[in-house]
Amino acid sequence: MKLTLVRHSIAEGLKSIIRHPLVTLASVSTIALMLVLLGSFTIFSMNARHITESAGKQPPIEISMAIGVTAEELSAMDNWLSTSESVEDYQQFTPEENFEAFKASMENPDLFENFPIENIPYTYTVRLISPDLAQAFKAQAEGQPGVYKVKLELTVMSFLSKAIVWVNYATLIAFIVLGVISFFIISNMVRVAVFARGEEISIMKYVGATNWYIRIPYIIEGALVGVTGSLVSWGLLMLAYNQLYATLMAGTKPTDFLTMVPSSEISVLIILINLAIGAGVGSLGSAVSVRRYIHV
Repeated sequence: MKLTLVRHSIAEGLKSIIRHPLVTLASVSTIALMLVLLGSFTIFSMNARHITESAGKQPPIEISMAIGVTAEELSAMDNWLSTSESVEDYQQFTPEENFEAFKASMENPDLFENFPIENIPYTYTVRLISPDLAQAFKAQAEGQPGVYKVKLELTVMSFLSKAIVWVNYATLIAFIVLGVISFFIISNMVRVAVFARGEEISIMKYVGATNWYIRIPYIIEGALVGVTGSLVSWGLLMLAYNQLYATLMAGTKPTDFLTMVPSSEISVLIILINLAIGAGVGSLGSAVSVRRYIHV
């Protein structure tokens, strides 16, 4: 393609946007609205997956050491947990800490003042990187020296594993459905815009313009309109999400169970998705509309 044709196509695409402000505004608004809907579901899915995965890393696994466990066995357990690829993090509790926690849970803690501490074991609470690893981790932990019992909530782990899978499936299906709907709505809007300029296209054909010479400015125009709509929807989504995040996450810690994904992690993904869909659907919708409805 010659450089002059590229320059002409870009110039004509920009002029067309300026010459038809109402059509351009309608197209940008349509693209922005659909991308806001698509982006909202994407953000919801990301947070649902984040919360589900965070729940799977919470400590439903408790390792109780045997009474009278040796310092060497405790050191070996610490070393095994710290080097295990399945472990997100862990925490050791001494018999004294476990006894104080037990007394705090009782209505009358004074009754246990003379309880022998040596009858209370060392314990560990463990968070895994994925709930899918729970059963394999339990089998490995039970084989470690000095371990008395490994308590594992299999029902919770199984539910969380399935929940993550279903959230991923729902995200993919909704993304495809909303993407298809966006394409048809936007392509119809572009068709109206192209149809409104049918006289221009007829004149260009009459003076001998080739099909591609006519199509390319419309494709560039559609891409520019799509990019503009993408940026508008991204700005609206981030403004709304930042406000929601500031309201709901006030007073929470990053390590808490019910936390939202930080906006910095969402912003880049949303802008990339918006630009890809907006520019792609805008240019493709223009190309299809010009060919199918104007018979160029």
